[in-house]
Amino acid sequence: MSIQQELQALNAQWDAAFNAKKADQVAAMYDDAAAVIPAGAAQVSGKAAVLAFWTNTIAQGIIDHKLEMVEAGVSGDMAFQRGLWSAAVVNDNGERQVFSGNVHLLYRRQADGAWKALTHIWN
Repeated sequence: MSIQQELQALNAQWDAAFNAKKADQVAAMYDDAAAVIPAGAAQVSGKAAVLAFWTNTIAQGIIDHKLEMVEAGVSGDMAFQRGLWSAAVVNDNGERQVFSGNVHLLYRRQADGAWKALTHIWN
């Protein structure tokens, strides 16, 4: 399987966990030393902080998250993905608001061969 296929499978798994509101499953996809660097907010790092971040983010009512790969590559035990993301919220009036941006993920291969996100940044 190519790195593009592996990372696309991770994207589908990440989106499914997020959209099912399972923050623990989202957080499990990050390396123990991971950093999440959201646009306009403080970065968080480490397992507990990443779990708390995604728990809070999911609780804000964000729905229909989608990661779309533009490019991916690998060198040794590190891989990257550059792409796009989109999501939506429904306001108090029932109006759907869609938002989107750019995303970059850096992955580290784990001892078991699995890829986990080491750095996740978006705007």
